[in-house]
Amino acid sequence: MRAIPLALLALAATAAVTGCATKKDFYAMGGSRADGTVDMAYDFAPFEKPVVNRSQAQSIAKAKCQVWGYQDAESFGGQQQNCHQFNGYGSCVAGQIVIKYQCIGDGAQNAPASSFAPTAAPSATPPGALSRDQWKQQQLQKLGQETGLSYEEYQRRYRQIMGQ
Repeated sequence: MRAIPLALLALAATAAVTGCATKKDFYAMGGSRADGTVDMAYDFAPFEKPVVNRSQAQSIAKAKCQVWGYQDAESFGGQQQNCHQFNGYGSCVAGQIVIKYQCIGDGAQNAPASSFAPTAAPSATPPGALSRDQWKQQQLQKLGQETGLSYEEYQRRYRQIMGQ
């Protein structure tokens, strides 16, 4: 039987320990229409060296933001790691990387018109009446209790209350 050269054995062991470069695709895994944020993520498994294309994440985030009426999306910078498996040394070997994107532009550009009109804010504050800030707070509480509103309608009403 032939002996396996020691160098070949060392090379095979190094390849097994360092893992393989693996192309990973991003997917939208969360976010908030109200905040105008999109969470993009990719998963990684043990012995993988993820190879990612951040422009793919940017493109998907931008498309999601455009559905909500924004023009573009930009990364907040940084990333969050959600670990699903640790090795014996406490290092993360499998999990998910999440990158948060902020939608930018006028989020109400495609908002449908509606008949909603909050009651007029008081111009002066007679005794027992609400101040402008109290009135705004009351209107925002009412808006928060509304159900079945689209994001665009909520944003439109919010801006109307805030005088934006």
